[in-house]
Amino acid sequence: MQVSTFELIFKPQSPAAPSGVAAVDRVVQGYFLAITNLEAAEYQYRVEFIVPPVPPGTPNAAFRTPAGNTLVFVDSGGGDNLPGVLSGAANQKRFVPSQGFVRVPAHATALVAVLPSAFGPSPLDPTPLALPNFETRGYVNITLPAVRVGGGGFAGLFTRAQSAAPVKVLLTPQHRATFLKADNTISGQIQATLPLAGGQAVQSLPPEPGGLVLALNDLVASKPDLGNLLDSIAPEDRGLALGALLGDLNANAADLSLLNKALAEADVPLAVERRKR
Repeated sequence: MQVSTFELIFKPQSPAAPSGVAAVDRVVQGYFLAITNLEAAEYQYRVEFIVPPVPPGTPNAAFRTPAGNTLVFVDSGGGDNLPGVLSGAANQKRFVPSQGFVRVPAHATALVAVLPSAFGPSPLDPTPLALPNFETRGYVNITLPAVRVGGGGFAGLFTRAQSAAPVKVLLTPQHRATFLKADNTISGQIQATLPLAGGQAVQSLPPEPGGLVLALNDLVASKPDLGNLLDSIAPEDRGLALGALLGDLNANAADLSLLNKALAEADVPLAVERRKR
């Protein structure tokens, strides 16, 4: 679902410095999203920042995209403040925190902070923005993604839904800005809560269904041993895994023959045939 718009800024507070003035005051504006898990179990959330690619010929195009120009901090409330960047390419429109899904414990609140890369240099940000000429804007999505099935090995080829029903969250998006004088001292700060796209702070996120991560042809090309594959998956997840595999199967003689051969080699006393209609 859509959460809100966002705008990241590292710009002068006036178009140009007056004559005889070496520099002007600047503003650094970031986007902050508080995610409160209202359920009694921990969930992982996917947060996406959507920004259309910059049109060709746009002045300062490299500074109109989140790609290479942003930092992300994820604080799940447990003492961890994980640093990262917004992953994505300038010719794409989808950007996500490099930390991955945002994990929020039951009844806890996590904070995702996205800032212009105006600090550093550091190992995380070796080439920070040197000049205040960055701005980008777009909108934010949040979803409840399917997650990898546990167990390691071949189990990682499958995902499962995190819930059988929609999950309630409380969302609070904000812009926070810091105003800097020419000598880099702070002259002021503001924060403003943003309107929510759905109009309500409490939302129910439908779970994404699980399934096979790889296409069947890619799985077959890796020549997995079906017996080892099943052993690597928890018993309660094996039906999901095989269901996902069958759902991606083409009902032609070659695919069915290949699957039945694998079943026989795994000593599974079953075979699959195309349903007659």
